[in-house]
Amino acid sequence: MLYIHLKSLFSFGFYRRLIFATRRQMVLYAFYLFFLSCVVAYFAAGSYVNRTVPLLLKNFPQVTFEKGVLTAPEQAVSAQIPNTDFKITFDASAKQPPSREDFVRTNTLFWVNKSTVYIPSSAGVQTQPVPSDFSFVTSQENLAKEKNFLMGTARVMLFFFSVLAVPAVMFFSFCLAASVGLVFKMLRRSIVPRKVVFKWAFFLLGPLAVLWYVRLWVPIPLFPLAQTILCIIYMQQIFNLTEVHR
Repeated sequence: MLYIHLKSLFSFGFYRRLIFATRRQMVLYAFYLFFLSCVVAYFAAGSYVNRTVPLLLKNFPQVTFEKGVLTAPEQAVSAQIPNTDFKITFDASAKQPPSREDFVRTNTLFWVNKSTVYIPSSAGVQTQPVPSDFSFVTSQENLAKEKNFLMGTARVMLFFFSVLAVPAVMFFSFCLAASVGLVFKMLRRSIVPRKVVFKWAFFLLGPLAVLWYVRLWVPIPLFPLAQTILCIIYMQQIFNLTEVHR
């Protein structure tokens, strides 16, 4: 599988051989990319936590939980997540739960009201109760004592979310590559069967996965545009070589 991945990166002509890939090879390749993406996500999560959490804790507001209830301060305060526009909001005086629009409007990832944590999701807003025995003051002294635990927890949570995101990223990448391939087929009036275009799109997951790995460490502006450009370059070269050898 590693051989196929490397060849898919550096050899446009290799895609002509991938036309004959079996279903079993494609399933194994999908599992290989999923496993590799999870490994990369693990190290990326650790790197991000090591860079971000110390800065987050340094500027974290002091809030007080008493037996699972947020009691202080009475006014709403927020903790800005470093190098992002997102924040965590604590509001002990809130009279009603935040709506999904509130999360979007204020760029909030987590919202804590009294004894409930609110988290935005595709289905609306999810809730998670604060454990009834949880008592803690987020002073700099207490945060310093719990730093290792907090970093470990953040690393696990971020890795878990990354693993959940991998299938979605792979599916979006396949759909994008297939769309670009079908546009090339239409514009060139190519006799290449759609099944072959879909196979090329599937194996383009290799280069697209590497681009995603780079993005985990290096910000890439307009990332979907970068993915589209990569698909265009590969599909153009693949079609050129296929028509030359036809």
